[in-house]
Formats: sequence, C-alpha cells, structure tokens
Amino acid sequence: MGLYDLIAGLFVPERRVAYLRERGDSARLVRLLTRCEPSVRHLAIAALGDLRNPVALPALAAALEGPDEEGVRWRAAEALVKLGPCALDSLIPLVASDDPDVRWKACVALGEIGDLRAAPVLIERLADTDRFVRTRAVSALVRLGSPALPLLTIALEDPDARVRAGAADSLGQLGEAGAIEGLLIALKDPVESVRRAAAVALLRLNPVA
Repeated sequence: MGLYDLIAGLFVPERRVAYLRERGDSARLVRLLTRCEPSVRHLAIAALGDLRNPVALPALAAALEGPDEEGVRWRAAEALVKLGPCALDSLIPLVASDDPDVRWKACVALGEIGDLRAAPVLIERLADTDRFVRTRAVSALVRLGSPALPLLTIALEDPDARVRAGAADSLGQLGEAGAIEGLLIALKDPVESVRRAAAVALLRLNPVA
C-alpha cells in the first residue's frame, strides 16, 4: 500500500479504527468514542476491548452508561469483560444506575468476569425493582461459582424477601450440596415466594428419581 492509499484509507472509519488498533493506539481510539457516530464508536469499543489497555476503562464505562445506539452499550460491556478484574471498579457503580438496561448489562459483565468481589453488589440487585435485572443478577452470581456459596447462604436471611428468593434461586442453580442446610431452613420462610424458590432449588440439588 502506497502512502497516498494509507492516508486516504484513514478517512474511512473502518480502516482508521483498524489502523489505530494495529498500532495499539488506545488514546486515539478513546477519543473516537466522543467524536464519532455510533457505528464508529462501536468499532472503536471493540478495538479497545481487544487491546485490553486499562487506560480505556473510564471511556468504556461511559459508553456503557451512555446512549444505546447501534448496540454501543452491549459492545462496551463486552469490552469491559475482556479487561477482566481491573474493570470491577468501573462496573460496580453501574449496577446501581437509574437505567435498568445499564444495570442488567453491568450485572452480566460482572458475572462474566467472575470475580467474587462483585458478589455483594450482585446480591443487592436481587431486590431490584426490574425483574430482568434480578434474573441477570442471579445468573451472574451462579457464574461466580462455589466461592459465592457462603455469601448466598447468608443472603437467605436478608430482610428483603426478594433477596432471599433470589439467593435461593442462585443456590439451586449453583448446584452445591453445601447449600442444602440453608435451603431447608428457607422452606420455613414466612414469605411464600421464598419458600417456593427454596423448594425448587432443593429439587434441583436432589431431583426426585
């Protein structure tokens, strides 16, 4: 490729993003997130996820919380997952966003990262006013695996019945025998929805032949 073709290609969004990605130029890719149309931001976010440079964390978190144009939010969540545990401090505040769409995407991302430090905020989302956020929080807690068992068992005693029911659901999906004792106690919960969730969880852990 000649110099003219290279320069001309930089005016084509796809080529410009590819060029910056190949150079590992995270700083310029970040600038594209505030200066370009959604389709270009989408590409730049994907490139930043591939580069895994923590310098992009604030911009990616802002993209997740910003307007959801052409799947920009979901792409930002995916990019944050690629950055791994260092993205926790950027994602955790978004779990309490006023926008339920942001909350559930942040829950999913935290579950994908799989760091136990996210468990307390995910447990809080079991009481979310939005049903879809609650289900995503359950799924995320299950993805944390057996290390989440003690915290989920404690959550069976939470003052909020929605948290207790969500914890029971998570424990059932987690599939750990260590959850049985707490779930048996939850069968006596004063709230019917919690008792039902505990019963379903126990059936998952010890299905009837």
